[in-house]
Formats: sequence, C-alpha cells, structure tokens
Amino acid sequence: MTARVVVIDDQESARDLFGRFLDPKRFEVVPFASAPEALAYLEENDTDVVVTDLRMPGMDGMEGLQRCRERCPDVPVIMVTAHASVETAVEAMRHGAYDYIKKPFEPGEMELIVGRAAEHRRLLRENRNLRVACESRFAAPNIIGQSAVMARVFDLVAKVAPLDVTVLVEGESGTGKDLIARAIHARSRRAAGAYVSLNCAAIPDSLLESELFGYEKGAFSGATGERPGFFAAADGGTLFLDEIGDLGAALQPKLLRVLQDGTYYPVGGRKIQRADVRVIAATNQDLGALVEAGRFRADLYYRINGVTIVLPPLRARPEDIPLLATHFVERACARFERRPLALLPEVQRRLLDYRWPGNVRELEHALERAVLVAQEPALRLEDLPAELQGAGLAPAAGSPVAGAASPPTSAGAGLAAGPDGALPSFRDAREEFEREYLKAILAASGGNVTEAAERAGLHRATLYEKLSRLGIKAP
Repeated sequence: MTARVVVIDDQESARDLFGRFLDPKRFEVVPFASAPEALAYLEENDTDVVVTDLRMPGMDGMEGLQRCRERCPDVPVIMVTAHASVETAVEAMRHGAYDYIKKPFEPGEMELIVGRAAEHRRLLRENRNLRVACESRFAAPNIIGQSAVMARVFDLVAKVAPLDVTVLVEGESGTGKDLIARAIHARSRRAAGAYVSLNCAAIPDSLLESELFGYEKGAFSGATGERPGFFAAADGGTLFLDEIGDLGAALQPKLLRVLQDGTYYPVGGRKIQRADVRVIAATNQDLGALVEAGRFRADLYYRINGVTIVLPPLRARPEDIPLLATHFVERACARFERRPLALLPEVQRRLLDYRWPGNVRELEHALERAVLVAQEPALRLEDLPAELQGAGLAPAAGSPVAGAASPPTSAGAGLAAGPDGALPSFRDAREEFEREYLKAILAASGGNVTEAAERAGLHRATLYEKLSRLGIKAP
C-alpha cells in the first residue's frame, strides 16, 4: 500500500525532484506551490506525510507546520531547509516537526526520512485502531446484560474506571471477572499502558513470587539470568490478579508492600524496584471469611478492597440469558462459517431452566458445541450438551430444597389468584417464590448467612443483594 506524501514548495523544480526521487511503488506524491492550498487538501484527504519548504512567500513553512499540527496532529511534518537555516529547522522540530531534510539532499537520504515518517504514521493509525477495537470490545456498556443488577455493575465500572484505586471483583467462576477488569482498564487513564493478567491459583507458591516480582541471576538453581516479573511488565498500566484468595501466606505481606508504596525486591535481589501499577484483584471466595479464619491478612484485604464490584451468577439474572444466547450463537456461527441459526422457543426455555453452575462461560461453551452439531435452520433440544437434557435443571417452584425446612405452603401449593381472580405475573410469582425460598434456607441454617449461601449455591454477597432486593432483613 502506497503512502500519500504532500509536498509544499514554491519552486516547481523542487516539487519535481520529490516526484522523481521517491519510489512510486511506495509513495504517492501530491505537490502544492503554497501552504494554504495544501492545508485545504489535507482537510478533505487522508495523508501520511507532509514535506514543506521552510522559506516560502506568504505563509512560510513554520506557520504551515503550526496550522498542520492543529488540523492533522497525527500527520508527521518534515521541514526542507538550506544549510544556513538548520537552526531554524531544529526549532521547528521543537514545535512538532517530525524531522528535517537539508538542501541539497541525496535521493537515498530523502527516501529514508520520508519512509520513516510514513511508517510512524502507519503505527499511529494502527495503535489508534487497536485502541478503538479494545474499547469497543471491553467497554462496560458492551458487556451484554439488561438486568437491573448488571446495570448497577455497569454504572460502578464507569465511575471507578477513571479513579486510580484498587478494585476487588467478586463473583463465581465464569461470571466474567476478567472482562470487567479489562473494561476498567480500557476506560482508565492507563488505557495506553499494558494490561497484564495473572491467575494466582494456577502457579505454585514456590514460583509465584518470581512471577510477580522477577528474579536476579543466581537467585535459585536454573536462574541463569535476570528476568522481570509481572509488576515490571505492567508498569504504567494495570495488573489483574485473579483468584487472589489463593495467594500464599508468605507472599501476602510482599504484595501488601508494593500496594502501599509501589516498591519491591526481585527474588535474589538487593536493589529496590519501583512499579507504577494499578491492581485489580478478583476472587470467587469469601475473603471476609478467609480473614476471619486467619488465612488472609486483614490489612491486605482492606488494601485491595478499595472498591468492590460484585458480579451476580447467571441464575440471578435470567433476563440476560436470551441476549447472551443470541450473541454466542451468532458469534459461533461466524467463527465456524455457518449460516445463522435460530433459537427455538423450547431451547430458550431449557436455557432459562438450567442452573448454570459455570455461569456465562458455561453458556458460551455449551452453545458453541451446539452450533457445531446443529442442522440448519435452527438449534434444537437434541443439539444441546447432555447436561442440559434434564440434569442440573432448576427445581420447580414446589420442589423441596435438600437440607432446608419446607417453605410455606403458599410457595409450593400453587399460585394464589388475586382479588380479581387473575394469576400474578411471572416476575411477581418468581419473586414470591424466591422470597419464601430464601426465608426457608435462612431458617434451616439458623440465621447463618454463609451457610445459607452455601446451601443455596450462591456467593454470600449475592445472597445479601437478593435479601435486600426482596425486603428480607439479613441476620
């Protein structure tokens, strides 16, 4: 692909030189005799490089540089100057010029400088496109969900992203904690920096310290050279620490130190290192309970818990399942080069009935497998994975809960009609069942919220949110 080069010079012979010296396979030269003409062209046409003479009647190259920087800040400007005015050209570079070419110039030198400027412009454009794509992929409003609980999550992400504070994302496995962390990074002041992710549960404690902080040569057997860690890699950006609850006791005070003052020592090193890093931590465990049990430092918990974002399990936001299912089927069809597949009503009902212990990740994988085996024009029940063919479905409204006291009769003996004889809406009936179900779970657990959450298969924070929404006073 050729790079478009606008050449501004009042001398026709100089403009012709650029046309002859620049390889037409790499560069398209667009000549102009004055800066105003070129500026008018720049406003209407995408341009990669501007080459302008410094000394011209009317608007000279210096003023043209300033106007070009105002209108097209990403387009590199190269100044052409005689030997006697090199100092002026250097001054122009201080005001934003990319480089300068001295007269008389060699063809190879000129093509080299213009080529570097064109490559610089290409990288700027590529970086901008990648950032736009990243923000589109990870901006919180584009994380699919229309439920009230997800609306609150989106609102909190938008509020916390610009603030350089630590964030703790809580939620069951598969709820999208990494996606939320990426959305926060993409909307933060650190968006141009690196986003680095580390799963604390996936690396043995004996190796995790060197992964986080790096190591010096000879720090341990096999350390034949120094290696920077994840904090160094994320300097100026964001470090996402997933499964923070699995961090070993010996590492917790070292992580606390770097969060407090931004300093750490590499393994085997004596020279202190600094890292300007925003940390976002995530867990599927109850860190408060771990603190009470003495397995997680209270001061570290308070340090990472600057702002907490609780992601609900998929079963707590069933109104989002049809949206997510449609999105995942469309994406899988595009990925596997299949024609679009419809979701039959019985398939949608089955998706709504299933409890989704693996949450959004399980839904995505289940529909990807279904798309692979489905026959056009629609997904059918038999295309779904075996676990969705009956096992793991949510209990019906009158089913007893294992280990729980029987819910009040009104929750299991049928739906009570209103004064006018009309049955309640589906939403009202579901909320009434949830209310009686959770009251029964709490009663069976002796008022212990943690135990009740385990029996119900909910995160404790999610249970608290449900109790508040349903008007049930938590013990």
